[in-house]
Amino acid sequence: MALIKSSTSNPALYCPFPTRLNPLVEQADAHTTYWVRAFHLITTNEVMDHYRQQRFTWMVARMFPNANLEALCIAADLNTLLFVLDDQYDEATADTEAVRKKENFEMFLEQVRRILVLHETKTLEKHGPSLAAISDFWERICRLSTPAWQNRFAESMKRAFVANLWRIELVKQHRMPAVAEYMQFRQEFGGANFFADLVEIMENIHLPEEVRWHNTVQTLITLCSDTICYANDLFSYRKELQQGDEMNLVMLLKNHEHLSLEDAVFKATQIHDDKVKEFIRLAAQLPVFEEAVNKELLRFVNALATMMRGNIDWSWMDTARYRMA
Repeated sequence: MALIKSSTSNPALYCPFPTRLNPLVEQADAHTTYWVRAFHLITTNEVMDHYRQQRFTWMVARMFPNANLEALCIAADLNTLLFVLDDQYDEATADTEAVRKKENFEMFLEQVRRILVLHETKTLEKHGPSLAAISDFWERICRLSTPAWQNRFAESMKRAFVANLWRIELVKQHRMPAVAEYMQFRQEFGGANFFADLVEIMENIHLPEEVRWHNTVQTLITLCSDTICYANDLFSYRKELQQGDEMNLVMLLKNHEHLSLEDAVFKATQIHDDKVKEFIRLAAQLPVFEEAVNKELLRFVNALATMMRGNIDWSWMDTARYRMA
């Protein structure tokens, strides 16, 4: 059993799984640095240096320690792209407020849908950096995946975008959601739902669709995604509060339940830890299939556990993203 140690800014989180790191992390990071430049996602050395301190490649290298170089590069590219897009939204100013407009976001999502569902190719010259980068990611990962997986991933991305539309509406209305409402959407607007889909490609796991959709397996996926997001909230709430953003489990618990900040952190930590314990309980009661399928299912569940631990290790040991100014 392992307990992630606490400090004045980071809570103790229960996560009894081994720390791992893909040995190809440096090579993948060099590729992603080139990739974001090639698609003009980052255009200045100053911003590039800032993002390299975030060490986004280390996040996926901890989550997917067995991925080969091609797969790890794809995951690192996608992860960095998502963080860049998220920052563009969170840091929008009066001059770039169009980023947050629902109509513009919906048009962007329609173009993404056409990439994922219709396999349309978007180019940097005609469609700009973000769509061209998504198109490149999709073309590459489709070479490693089946049509069934592609349909599932596209649906997961759609749900993530719907959740982000919900988030945009809340900002527009200057409304904070209830805790239960927030928890309903959190894993999706955070992208954890489709990262759970990535596990199969990154770790070369082959599960029959009926196994993937089994109730127990789906619950394990949900628990994994939720704990990743709640851990992120616990690591990031001080930084977000400093930026005036209270869309975070800690702050919502504090405001809606009239808790002190310390008590809200404690309660959010309990919520995280309880879900990890439920994951462990369910993982010990997996449904039984034929021997080969059982082995793949166990690999899949272990990979989900590695994702949870990898996210915490990255937040704690690697990235400068959550350090206070």
